[in-house]
Amino acid sequence: MTEIKLCKDCKWYKRDWLYHLTGAGDRYDKCFNPIVCENFVTGGSTGRYCNTQRKFHECGPKAKYWEAK
Repeated sequence: MTEIKLCKDCKWYKRDWLYHLTGAGDRYDKCFNPIVCENFVTGGSTGRYCNTQRKFHECGPKAKYWEAK
């Protein structure tokens, strides 16, 4: 069997507790992977939403930049 790589098990995953406590779910959780989210002008990481990273951007359905915690 293949291992399923979930965002919540990734090293770069950060949960947004405000939305979890208010019942909005996990769609506002963010990915802070420096390869994907680093701002090269300021040197900081802004973070992007996990669900859009997996669907439309660099990480993809195969979890290309996923790292174990």
